[in-house]
Amino acid sequence: MSGAVALFLMIPAVAADEPGGLKAFRAGDYETAFKIWKPLADKGDANAQCDLGIMFQKGLWVDKNPAEAFRLFQLSAEKGNGQAQFQLAQMYAKGWGVPQSYTSALMWTQKSADGGDADGANRMGWLYDEGYGVQKDAKQAAYWYALAAAKGNPDAAFNLGMAYEKGSGVRKDNAEAAKWLKLAATQGNTKAQAELEALQHKDELTKK
Repeated sequence: MSGAVALFLMIPAVAADEPGGLKAFRAGDYETAFKIWKPLADKGDANAQCDLGIMFQKGLWVDKNPAEAFRLFQLSAEKGNGQAQFQLAQMYAKGWGVPQSYTSALMWTQKSADGGDADGANRMGWLYDEGYGVQKDAKQAAYWYALAAAKGNPDAAFNLGMAYEKGSGVRKDNAEAAKWLKLAATQGNTKAQAELEALQHKDELTKK
């Protein structure tokens, strides 16, 4: 997934009464986005707090400030914002702006996934796939990948496609694998097209 696509997917739904912030962000007008979101965040709007957190995390128009990003994500996460919960989990996992804590990372990832955030669900699937912090469970991994893929997460679509190709946690089904890999490729996952072509080549060989 390209950086631009990844960054785009990080932005949660903006406050309904200020859609201009998201429009400006998508257009690369970070100054305008900041000026729209800052007063909303100061008033306690969870979406705006998460959006600003991403700007401070990435250094978009503002100086990179992991501590401020963490503060904003925490405020938003405590109000139930799933994307903020996911970002908070990532900061704990990597020790960005906060002492590293895998226990806290797992807790916030679970909250994010349970709340329906696509990034959180995909991450939860990966944790079950690898057995990090949870018992390794291919069926649980596929379950979370499917939830995230249905919400439009390209990495989850790729992971689900690979699960169908390998028969990991789901029945082996090359047609389903191809469907999800194709979707992942169209959504910007850079690995999906190569895997799709390899899968199609295998299918062609088996038919000969």
